[in-house]
Amino acid sequence: VRSPRTDAKFRRLYDDNYEPMRNYFLRRLPVGEVNDAMADLFLVAWRRIDAVPAGAEARLWLYGAARNVVHNSQRSARRRTRLMGRLGVTRPPSLPGPETLVVQNMADAGLHDALAVLRPDDQEILRLSIWEELTNTEIAEVLGIDPHAVTMRLSRARNRLAAQLGIPRTSTRGKRTVPNASTEEVSS
Repeated sequence: VRSPRTDAKFRRLYDDNYEPMRNYFLRRLPVGEVNDAMADLFLVAWRRIDAVPAGAEARLWLYGAARNVVHNSQRSARRRTRLMGRLGVTRPPSLPGPETLVVQNMADAGLHDALAVLRPDDQEILRLSIWEELTNTEIAEVLGIDPHAVTMRLSRARNRLAAQLGIPRTSTRGKRTVPNASTEEVSS
């Protein structure tokens, strides 16, 4: 049963989190799908308003729900592509993805290309850390994992990204290593 109190809670949730959630979707989905994703996200929040935590925890809850919306959107896109392939329909060239639109210069384009090569889990943990500016504890809550696991996964993802970029990275023993070097290590 909805009440003025739950309506006010939803309005606050929406007003406080509209821009961060829109930015989250713009970084992960084609621009044409962002409005639908926003509608899906806030529909889930409306239906489950009593499950949404109060305060700063609400945004983390929304990030977790937004991840599910993105996964559902990507699954739908894969199904559409398979169906179109079976029907022999060619798809018109798609608009550049959100990351491509954000890239403003060639240095960033190299970073974008290196990020695109990483596993989806590595991409997501780096995006949550860098783009969404979440702490490791907040990322742990969004992903439903232990904060220590976030620290380890984030370190590995950064090292993989550094390797893609050809940047010396830190090994697990704290020494600097040169990507693509055999076993030579360089002291820090």
